[in-house]
Amino acid sequence: MIVRALSPTKLVWTVFFLALAVRIVFAVQWHGTPYGAYPLLDADAYDQWAKAIAAGGWLRQTAFYQSPLYPYLLGGVYALFGRDLMLVSVLNALLDAGTVALLTGFTFKQFGRAAAITTATLGIFYRPMIFYAAPVMKEPLALFLLALFVVFAFRAWQENKKRDYVLSGLFLGLGALARGNVLFLAPALLALSVITWRKKAVKGALLFSAVLGLAIAPATLHNAVVSKDFVPINYADGFNLYIGHSPIANGTNAYPPEVSTDPVQEEINVAWIARQATGQPLKPSGVSRYWRGRALEQILADPWREIILLKNKLEAFTNSAEKFDNYDMPFIARNFDTLLSWPLIGFWVLSTLAAFAFVPALKKKNRAALFLLVMAGAYLASVLPFYVTDRYRLPVVIFLLPMAGAAIPYAKQMIAGKEKRLLAAATLAALLFAFLGLREDPTHTDLTAFDWGTLTTIYANSEQPKKALDALAKGIAVDPVEVGPQGYIQGSFAAEALGQQQKATQLLDEALSHFPRNGIVHYNIGRALAARGKLKEAQKSFEKAMALNPSYTLNYYALALIFDRFGEGEKARVLIRQGLAVDPTDARLRALSSE
Repeated sequence: MIVRALSPTKLVWTVFFLALAVRIVFAVQWHGTPYGAYPLLDADAYDQWAKAIAAGGWLRQTAFYQSPLYPYLLGGVYALFGRDLMLVSVLNALLDAGTVALLTGFTFKQFGRAAAITTATLGIFYRPMIFYAAPVMKEPLALFLLALFVVFAFRAWQENKKRDYVLSGLFLGLGALARGNVLFLAPALLALSVITWRKKAVKGALLFSAVLGLAIAPATLHNAVVSKDFVPINYADGFNLYIGHSPIANGTNAYPPEVSTDPVQEEINVAWIARQATGQPLKPSGVSRYWRGRALEQILADPWREIILLKNKLEAFTNSAEKFDNYDMPFIARNFDTLLSWPLIGFWVLSTLAAFAFVPALKKKNRAALFLLVMAGAYLASVLPFYVTDRYRLPVVIFLLPMAGAAIPYAKQMIAGKEKRLLAAATLAALLFAFLGLREDPTHTDLTAFDWGTLTTIYANSEQPKKALDALAKGIAVDPVEVGPQGYIQGSFAAEALGQQQKATQLLDEALSHFPRNGIVHYNIGRALAARGKLKEAQKSFEKAMALNPSYTLNYYALALIFDRFGEGEKARVLIRQGLAVDPTDARLRALSSE
């Protein structure tokens, strides 16, 4: 009752603080888990990049591989306040609470107070939004910018005012610097405006396009300066397209085995493979073009398989299961006491309610509903050529939340107006999406063993060797292969830390038996041998590692050190040059080359 009495402005601010409170609670809980102090994969890459920016490294040595806006924002925060991962969580929580508040205000204006309260409730307790506000991840920033785009883009389409075109272009451009595929929304807005306003839309469309271009221009300029290449934002798109169509593609996050899932190593692998395959010193745009070409080859080779992949992607997009990408939410919910263990709002709730509301809203020619449907369709189109994960799907909720909030008011209207056919049609649409959302995940993969392997790595790097070995044992009990090579490697480090040398050797031997063609396993066997002074045996392991994984620069570094120890300086220098040809930014090799 108190909420219903609030003015629109007070309601929005109330929602903001409620959403913020929920996210701060989860952030505190998150930093009480082992994950909080040890960012994984993309989160680690953003963190390392931000630290480099804060230290004065404003320019990379090559074009951006990942989207740059979030690391630069973090870099500014680190420069001002120092690296504090809890502060990062607070920043993300503020952005995410702002998103919920913006969508609440938009829903209030377009669908009324009751719809706004429902949208607010759904947004405050939507599980993925709560989750991604805690780690060092770009999702809260991308969602906030996309929500701002929705507010001004809808107004631009409605009123055809220059100011709204300018602001929508600005926020979509900034959003593209956080998540590049949102650029698909630009032609959708332009098409709506031209169809509605015809010639009157030309000036606004030009302003929108110009501001959009100016917003991404700093990234384009950076890439041109450091790589002398035209890369509008970043150059990971080619490889991401290949992931969605590679021989092992399944519609979700299935990484080709020849490329590391670590973003920093991935960039090195992707460039190295492209250059070796073409025999040319490719620029970043050429690297991306190579992987796009490989993806196209796969598409043309088996069009029927592409239909199956498209079906898988649509099923993954509509299913309530959150597809793994960096973090496995279900595993964390099962094993750590946080808000994730609560019965929070899942995707099927949003999609079911939104599907119900779209039917009467479109029948009654509600322009906000049409706008949101077009934008949701454009965003879906931006994901399907690639692959579906929880993070890639997450932005579509910006278009679903207002419609989900409108479901109950529309239901009341149809019941009161005795619109039985319309109510039946809306119910059928809702039942369809409820079925798609709640049915067993058709692309499910059990990641339990892998998750324990990940925890092994976290514990080992957090100087908790006993917990690391306990986690590894749990993973091996589930599946000794799916625990992954890093689990065994990090477990061997943990055993070494505990003085259990025999256990450390045993774990590396087990890794080799399960992953005989994994270069990083061979490298770590060589590292262990070198630590015991068995340099000749270590040399053989490093050479095997290099043959299996020639773009892993630690192999060159390790072999160079061994040859230098043997007094074979020229061989060491050759290896250093070869390693720097793979990754000119490698600090270890550059230090050796200057000695």
